[in-house]
Amino acid sequence: MNRRQQSRDTNKDFVSNSKHPLTNYKEHGSEKTLYVQHENFNGNFPTFEMPKSVGTFSLDVNRKYNNDFSELRYLTFEIPESGSCKVKFNLRNGVSDAIDKDQESIKQKMLDDMLTWILQERKADNSSIVDLQQPLRPLHIEFVCFRGLLTVLIYTPYENQEGWKILATKFQNTIYLWQMKELRENGNSFSRNPRNAQRMQEMTMWGFKFEQYLCSATPESIPDPRQHLNTNAEFCCVLKTKLAGHSLLYGAEVDALRKECQPPFSNLENFVELKTNRHIETERQNESFLKFKSMKWWAQSFIVGIPKIIVGYRDDDGIVSRLKTIEVKQLPKESQGYWEAKIGMNFCRGFLEFVSNCISNDSDSNIQYIFEFNPKRRIVTFSKEAGEATRNLLPSWFVETMQKPTNRENAVES
Repeated sequence: MNRRQQSRDTNKDFVSNSKHPLTNYKEHGSEKTLYVQHENFNGNFPTFEMPKSVGTFSLDVNRKYNNDFSELRYLTFEIPESGSCKVKFNLRNGVSDAIDKDQESIKQKMLDDMLTWILQERKADNSSIVDLQQPLRPLHIEFVCFRGLLTVLIYTPYENQEGWKILATKFQNTIYLWQMKELRENGNSFSRNPRNAQRMQEMTMWGFKFEQYLCSATPESIPDPRQHLNTNAEFCCVLKTKLAGHSLLYGAEVDALRKECQPPFSNLENFVELKTNRHIETERQNESFLKFKSMKWWAQSFIVGIPKIIVGYRDDDGIVSRLKTIEVKQLPKESQGYWEAKIGMNFCRGFLEFVSNCISNDSDSNIQYIFEFNPKRRIVTFSKEAGEATRNLLPSWFVETMQKPTNRENAVES
C-alpha cells in the first residue's frame, strides 16, 4: 500500500504492513547507541492502530486535577463549509496581563496527572488498560507518556538543532517515559537563541488568545475573547494505541470539540487542532513552513487521530485576517521532498524498541535511565540516570498503591 492509498480516508491512515527487526543500533559492552539516519528508517509505514480515547481529565487554572469535563472547550465560532473565511482577531488584546503556564510546576509534576488518572481507572477496573486477571491489577500497556514526547520522536529524524533528554523507568513490565525540561533563566523552556525568547513567548500566548476567539465553555455560548487569559487550564484525553504491535498509553491536551458533539467519545475524530501562523507570502516562507513546521503539525494531530487543523493566518503584529481548515492527511502529500511520514513513524517505533532493549527485565522504579539525542552526531545514547532528575519519575504514592490489591472501599479521590 503506498502513501496515496493510505490517505484516501481517515481509517486507512492508520494501517500498514511493515515488519522488520530493530537493526539500527550498535552495542559495545555496556554502551548502546541508536543511529538516526534517514536510510535506517526508510521502510514501509509501520502498523498504527486508530487511537482510542479511554478516558479524560481536566486541569484547572491552578493545575489541580479534576475527573470531569470542566475544561473541555467547544468550537462555536461559525466557520463556512469551505473551511476558509476572513476575520479580524487582535491576538495582543489582554495578553499583557495573561497568566502563563507554570513551567516549574510542569517540570516538577512530570507524569503525576497521568499517574493519578491511572490509579483512578485501576480502582474502577478499566479493562482497556488494566489486567483484571492479575490480583494487583497491573497495566497491560508497554509504554506510558504524553503526546508531546511522541511528537518529538516522530520529528527527530529531521531535527538538526534541538537535542533532547528522555527519562525512563520500568515498573510492573510497563515503561514510563518523560521528556526532561530544561528551563532558561526567564522560566521558559525555549532552547533556541535566548534573545528571541521574549518574542517566542509572545507568539505562544497569541496561540492561546486565538483559542478564545473560536471556543466556548458550552456548545450554546459564543466565544468571549475579553475573558482573562490563564493558560494553565487544560482538557486532556487519554489515548491507547499500538505502534508496530507495541501498546502505548498517552495523555494529550486537546483544543476543541465540535459544538454538535458531546462526550463521551471513543476517538478524537470530532476534535480540531487550532494553530496560528504568519501569512505565507513568498516561496521562501512556504519552504520554511514545509521544512520546519508542517511535520510537527501532522505528527501532533495524526498520533491522536484528529483529522483537521484550523489555522489563523496573522501578521507580525498579531492580527489574524484569515482562517483556513487544513486536512491533516494532506500534509504529507503537500510536503513531499521535505519529509516523509514513514521515516518519522519508523524512528518512533525504533526508539521504543531501543528503550525496551536497553532496560533490563528486572529493572524497578528506583532505577532511572536517560536517553539523549545529539542532533550533530545523529545518535541517541543511553545511560543510567545520575542525579539529573529532581525526583523519581514514579512517586512513592503511585508505586505503593500499584503494589497493593485494589480496594473499592478506598477509591482514589477524583
